[in-house]
Amino acid sequence: MRLLYLYPEEWTGRRAREVHTLSTCVALARAGAEVTLVTAGGERELRGQLRDVAGADEVRGLTLAALSRSLGPVRSVSIFRHHFQKWLPAQAHFDWGYIIHLKAASFLTRTHVMPYAYEAHEIFAQTPQKNEARQIKLHELERAVVCGAAVRIATSGALAAALSTWLAMPNEFKIVPNAGQEPLARGTGAADGPFVYAGSIADWKGLNLVIEAAEEAGVPLKIVGGTKEEWQRLGKHCDNCGIAWHPRVSLADLPKALAGARAGLIPTQPESASGRYSCPMKLFDYARCGLPVVSTALPSLQSLGVGSWCTQVAGSDKAAWAAALKKFRFDATQAEMARAWAGGHTWAKRAEMILAALK
Repeated sequence: MRLLYLYPEEWTGRRAREVHTLSTCVALARAGAEVTLVTAGGERELRGQLRDVAGADEVRGLTLAALSRSLGPVRSVSIFRHHFQKWLPAQAHFDWGYIIHLKAASFLTRTHVMPYAYEAHEIFAQTPQKNEARQIKLHELERAVVCGAAVRIATSGALAAALSTWLAMPNEFKIVPNAGQEPLARGTGAADGPFVYAGSIADWKGLNLVIEAAEEAGVPLKIVGGTKEEWQRLGKHCDNCGIAWHPRVSLADLPKALAGARAGLIPTQPESASGRYSCPMKLFDYARCGLPVVSTALPSLQSLGVGSWCTQVAGSDKAAWAAALKKFRFDATQAEMARAWAGGHTWAKRAEMILAALK
């Protein structure tokens, strides 16, 4: 099977969706598919991140193509489209296109190039726009992309049901959650360690919430993510005295940064459009290290089969989180259950599910 994974953004090497995309492509190639990942530039960053994700400079069956979206100082999706349309005819036939971006669909459908699979991570039409006209246009685009997909994939059952209801269409989604790397040989959690948060420090991730809750609960907290400048900006809005902060680390170095923690935190805010149906990759990162998890009760967790090792906080307020942190006690048995669960939710397992959906 030949797959064209079209990612119409410039690669930065810093975004969670880039780790998701590259990890998926690597796993699909290792599962036997011929995969070509096309991005809108960022070749150096893309190839640099490949070693972090795959542990190698090259992966058999995976081809990387970074097509520019720049012409001098001008950057435009139209420039990328021009290069893509020149590039595509010179390639061997692709059986499938694979997209996670709405704007990518038009690249594959305007010339009826190939059938595509669309993987939904959120409901874009629920993201507030500057005016009603833009909101309507986004809703229409999302409907067209979902309806036009030959195969529809969603990262959780809750998202599939909500998207089908939103678009008033049959729920024909295949459920393929996010994933993580293989679990470590043994867990690295510790009963006397800090709670740890690893990931983006964007507002909707709920970092301020856990900072305030940890302070109220009187428990230690470690944060792994962002840059020094980003952390300093965040520090202006909260009292971060006593919090251990560590800048963003590579995927390969993340287990070391998480070692010695008592639990991983996922305070994603469900009130936001991006957070409501989030299937957070940090869940898999924590679990593979043998860390129990304390998470907002996200809808996506209901189709992931998480066990009692994942404490779900029903409220997204400081009081609810502070109570959960005060009550939590590290349990080595629960930690091992998390690590065992991670073994069934790897990128390799995810690739198997995607290939089965495309057959």
